[in-house]
Amino acid sequence: MNIAVLIVVLLYEFVSILGIGMFINRRNKKKGVEEAGGFAFAGGGLPASLVGITLALTLLGSAHNWGTCANAFDMGVIAVWFGIACAVMMVVITNVTGPWIRRSGAKTVGEFLGHIFGKKAGIMTSAINAALGIAMTCLEVETIAITLSMLTGLNYFVCAVIGGILAMLYVVLAGMKEIAWLNLINAILMYVALIAVFICLCVNLPGGWDAVQQTVEAQQETAWMTSIFGNSALIIGFAIPAALGASLFHGMAQTGYQPIATAKSNKEVKKSIWYAGTINGCFCILPALIGIAAFSIIAYREAGPMMMSPMMIIELCPKPVVALLAMGFLGVDLSSFAVMALAPATIISHDMYTLYKPKATEAQKTKLSRILIFVIGVVSILICNFQPLPTPMVNWIFSFGIPVFVMAVIGIWWKRSEMATVITFVVTWIAVCIWSTFGLQDALGLANFHVNYISLIFSLILGVILTAVLPGKKGLYVDIKKKKA
Repeated sequence: MNIAVLIVVLLYEFVSILGIGMFINRRNKKKGVEEAGGFAFAGGGLPASLVGITLALTLLGSAHNWGTCANAFDMGVIAVWFGIACAVMMVVITNVTGPWIRRSGAKTVGEFLGHIFGKKAGIMTSAINAALGIAMTCLEVETIAITLSMLTGLNYFVCAVIGGILAMLYVVLAGMKEIAWLNLINAILMYVALIAVFICLCVNLPGGWDAVQQTVEAQQETAWMTSIFGNSALIIGFAIPAALGASLFHGMAQTGYQPIATAKSNKEVKKSIWYAGTINGCFCILPALIGIAAFSIIAYREAGPMMMSPMMIIELCPKPVVALLAMGFLGVDLSSFAVMALAPATIISHDMYTLYKPKATEAQKTKLSRILIFVIGVVSILICNFQPLPTPMVNWIFSFGIPVFVMAVIGIWWKRSEMATVITFVVTWIAVCIWSTFGLQDALGLANFHVNYISLIFSLILGVILTAVLPGKKGLYVDIKKKKA
């Protein structure tokens, strides 16, 4: 057990989280920011830099760090394409859908869909967003536990409890402003840590990186794993669906919109792409290389996809570097947990609680959000050990957001039919579950036909046909432009 390393890591996390959280919380109370949506939306006053960094780290978590390292076990360097996919996603969020939603004045994506189609479609969107957000918080606790277990050798569940407590503190004290400033610190830390690990591996890997390449390419079944293009099956079954799912899901999900809602203006939102795209999109490069290095050494490979890279880092890197990486990776996962938990809490307090209590104040919504974050944290701790690998799980989650994106575009620029939207949502979600649950892919010999393709096909066909034949109104922005004219 690396007691000294563990103490340094936990001390850093507790001091930074409690220090920044308590400081911002006091400032919010003095300025009355909490009454203006300060907890969930930072009072709507953040500049492009903090918006971009917060967006980048919100959507940079379990699937990027240990998830990408684990992906290298099966797909090699092409695992980096998850980062490329997320760079595309950042463009969609900051320069397409984010500004659309902000112009409507909506605080949540469910509220926005309600503006377009009606209450039923809005509530359905809110419900599915809340459920998927909670599912992703479980993944973040999973990788937080792996990082702590790597350091301590303690039982996985004990590490999940410690990590879950840290994760809840990351957001519950002061909300989005706390997250934004912590993210600024952790964004710098995580890149410094990854570069330090990479340098150590250059020095300490048996035979260096040349040996990694030679070992992997020596066998025909793994020779393609050192190429960033992998093979055609992975391009079709992983790279394209990742870009498709990430862009369409987060483009019209509360997890993608929550940081956007904190910006001063749409101008700041659009400028934030330079921070969000760079920080998030480049991240997967080094974890993919770390993963393929661990895969090339049989002793580490035998530990399995999730543990091979942590085991290699512990043995080949000095303790200060291990501590630095643990702080960086924990910061990444804690950041993702924070907004993944805050997003469903915001949805429930703003979209669902107000159905019961229409005149609820911001203070009441904030109190409820804090309670919900604790509940989500406890649930995440209890079930985080019963999930598949992060990246496949995340890509499956993405498929549920694709019909929301498709119908939003149709409703904005063509025609609004609530009945068409509800039917498209329900049928597509059923198709996604059937395709991914009952072995239909393998039975039809379509193992590489990703569930995101199924979701997109059903969404487009049903959405277009049903919208065309069922009664409805003109598209939201088409109607607005006509009225202005």
